[in-house]
Amino acid sequence: MSASRTRLGTHTAVPCDCCGSTERTELFRENGIALGQCAVCDLLSIADVPAGRMTELEAGHYAGTHKVLDAGKQLAAEQVLADRFRGYVELAGAFVRSGTWLDIGCGAGLLLTLAQEAGYTGAGIELNADRRAAAAQVTGLDIHGRPVEELGYPDRTFDVISLINVFSHLVSPAATLRELRRILKPDGVLIMATGELSGTVDKADMPNWNLGDHLHFLGDRTITCYAERLGFTVAHHERAWFPDLLYSRESLRSKGRSGLRDAVKAAILHIPGAFAAFRALMLRRSAGSSAHSSVFALTPVRSEGADRVR
Repeated sequence: MSASRTRLGTHTAVPCDCCGSTERTELFRENGIALGQCAVCDLLSIADVPAGRMTELEAGHYAGTHKVLDAGKQLAAEQVLADRFRGYVELAGAFVRSGTWLDIGCGAGLLLTLAQEAGYTGAGIELNADRRAAAAQVTGLDIHGRPVEELGYPDRTFDVISLINVFSHLVSPAATLRELRRILKPDGVLIMATGELSGTVDKADMPNWNLGDHLHFLGDRTITCYAERLGFTVAHHERAWFPDLLYSRESLRSKGRSGLRDAVKAAILHIPGAFAAFRALMLRRSAGSSAHSSVFALTPVRSEGADRVR
């Protein structure tokens, strides 16, 4: 056991990435991987977070042998969600109407394309090689293949930074958010979308947690704790109940890794009455779920010493 680990009863905990506490409760296990929750800030995290940055579901990934969604399916999935992506651009525009935009985990590039159409200039980061090539072709922009912490951007480079469905994959969210705070302009905005759990968390709250691929989830108090620690203000926070999104027509139109599952989804959408029956059944089964899909706008604290991030 390393010096940084503390034994809590029968559990071993590392200091919480958000608040540093070692008061951690193990909630459940999925495929042998334990998910626990910090008693102080509510951050949920797996028990053994990998030491190095990973590319989603690539060979050798901590989660195992799942296949990564190829670039073509990724772009198709993004196009299904185009209205949601336009919402991120509109949210950014409420704070910064033009300027430089960095999209971290940019996938096949649709969000950056929409940002360009709205008048922003941009760059992207995508660790998966196939998606990175697709994004470069779609956007015509520089798409980097290294983590943001390794790129050495100057202070106050970007007006907008987006982190869409990336937070849960970060090895150390605090380190990444600290770097984003450094390279964000004083009047800029960080747009973040990720899962958020409220109240008492149970394994049944989500059909598949994909632990090992997903490393961290926000709890009720987590985003406020991160913001206060790292020099952000939570300027916007909206929650959508996750089952409501998961069992929607929009979600069923998105292609996934399983051809069989895609065929079943297509049948549900096309057989008269099937979608309504399926949705009603699944929402009843999910009635007690604490899972949400949340969107945040974080802005740098504007006060004396605000740029001295703790």
